[in-house]
Amino acid sequence: MKKISAIRNIPYLTIILLTLICILLLSSKNMIMSQASYPEATIVSSAYAVVEGSDSDKEEITFPHTFKHLSPRTHVTVTTHINLNKDDPIYIKTVYSPAKVYLDDELIYEFGLAENYPSYMKDPATEGYLIGTDGHSGDTELRIEYLSPVTRSSLTVYSPIYGAYKSLFFTLLKLNKWSFFIALLELAAGVLFIFISLMLLYYDKEVCKMIFHFGFFSLMAGMWSIGECNYTGVIIKNPTLLYLCAFIGLFSQMIPLLYFCRLAVGFKNDKPIIVIAKLLTVLDLVACVLQLSGTVALSQSMYVFHVILPLILCFLTAYIILEAVRSQNSRAKRLMVPVFILALASCAEIINYHLKFVASLSLLYQIGTLLFIIIMGIVMGLNISDMLSIKRENERLIFDMNLLEHSLLEQKKYNSLITTNEQLFKKQRHDLRHQLVAIKGLANTENKQLNEYLDSLIHSIPSAPASYCENRVVNSILSYYSAICRNENIALETKLIVPETDDAALDNDLCLVFGNLIENAIEACRRMDTLDSSDETPSRFIRLHAHVHYKTLIITMDNSFDGHVTIQNGKYRSSKRDDYGIGLSSIRSVAGKYDGDVAFEAADGIFQSSVYLQIYK
Repeated sequence: MKKISAIRNIPYLTIILLTLICILLLSSKNMIMSQASYPEATIVSSAYAVVEGSDSDKEEITFPHTFKHLSPRTHVTVTTHINLNKDDPIYIKTVYSPAKVYLDDELIYEFGLAENYPSYMKDPATEGYLIGTDGHSGDTELRIEYLSPVTRSSLTVYSPIYGAYKSLFFTLLKLNKWSFFIALLELAAGVLFIFISLMLLYYDKEVCKMIFHFGFFSLMAGMWSIGECNYTGVIIKNPTLLYLCAFIGLFSQMIPLLYFCRLAVGFKNDKPIIVIAKLLTVLDLVACVLQLSGTVALSQSMYVFHVILPLILCFLTAYIILEAVRSQNSRAKRLMVPVFILALASCAEIINYHLKFVASLSLLYQIGTLLFIIIMGIVMGLNISDMLSIKRENERLIFDMNLLEHSLLEQKKYNSLITTNEQLFKKQRHDLRHQLVAIKGLANTENKQLNEYLDSLIHSIPSAPASYCENRVVNSILSYYSAICRNENIALETKLIVPETDDAALDNDLCLVFGNLIENAIEACRRMDTLDSSDETPSRFIRLHAHVHYKTLIITMDNSFDGHVTIQNGKYRSSKRDDYGIGLSSIRSVAGKYDGDVAFEAADGIFQSSVYLQIYK
């Protein structure tokens, strides 16, 4: 029990740990920023641009600026004047475009050299770099000569930033702080949940897989966020690695999310989720193959995924809502809000990508993902609690069923012995009656006492027990419980047509069904008053009927009860202990075994039971 309790608390403890990490990171950032005595770096806001083949010689632009409808490798020259201090570096960001940087006509850096990125990439990855100025100071002309990408018809240029090294780092951190710290939290959450899932590998595989998929989703979301963050490019000087992290994270994060939702919700029909996950896996592999072959870059495949991923999230949200409404699935109800938040953030992110109403292109989706992770940590704790409860209930039912099967085996042996003895006793009763009549005839008729004694012996011989149906096993069960009903003044009415079978397993199951039905009915009658208040007739009754219609054995039973029943999650609670009724669960299991069904209903002091079994194939 302690181990189960600890597992339930793991998601909550993880959320607390992530919150503490978040507080520490933000506190550290604020402390560093407050203690910095360096002025903020200068962000260049405007410049003049010349586009090769353009009608105008020079146009003034403000950063960021996008040049559209360009042919591949079109020359675009951006010129501005900056006031440098000695040894101040300049931060310049390029997006899929080679570029040369000049200060006063002196080449100081070149982006996108062919030897710096793999041959399967037609364009260099996005790169942000701090460039040394080689002693330049004062009023200096900054000229950047761009070559437009091959893989797209537009070129976006961003503001150059210059100042002292620490000033540049603090300025970039200030501009990208939320994106950077959320990315770190997503990565931390992913690593934590994957580690937790591995710890649970040998305890509960279902819970382990659910937590692993959730952690993998967080990790992929973090990879995408960290690859998109400008500040990361200053720390990790490997643009190709960040390029691959960004797009693999973006393309792949929906796959573990789909599998996580499948396990967390427990859909009645999970085939659509599995099919979408497999199709998305194929699309990811195709995108990677096209990139490695140099045919289509990941940055081009992104536009397809910009449509697919929001659609998948919208479908997932709708499917979870449908499951919650149609099946009254409590686990689905818990997932509706967080998945809806994620879908909404995804749609907002796509809109922002094209309209750019928020400067950071990934911030909206990052916020949605972080909210999803926090809420899902709590929801996952509740779902794990439910799954462990169901597992314990299933284990208990399996134990009870095994115990019941053992009892039925012993009961079958006992019933067989009773049947054999009954036939023997029937013959002995018949022979004894004739023997006593013969003795009486041979005795002296004048001996009145002897005649009376022989008459009393003849009349005291019990008659053969009643036969309720052809099936000997069911007949034995009814004979046993009918005697109990007579002794406890319970009116038992039966009309049974149950055929004899040669199937031992079927006989055992019939014994289980009839035995549990009548036993539950007798227990219900025992909790009632013996006599009805209006007359002298017994108010406690059991009416049991059974017949075969085509290939189906139909069993119906009505019995009186005190009117008190407890229903929880569609199941009847036991009146003998604080748990669900084992008898009704066993009957339901047998019905399922024979492609049948059960129905239980309580109304107006009568409990109605119906059982349908396909006993003939």
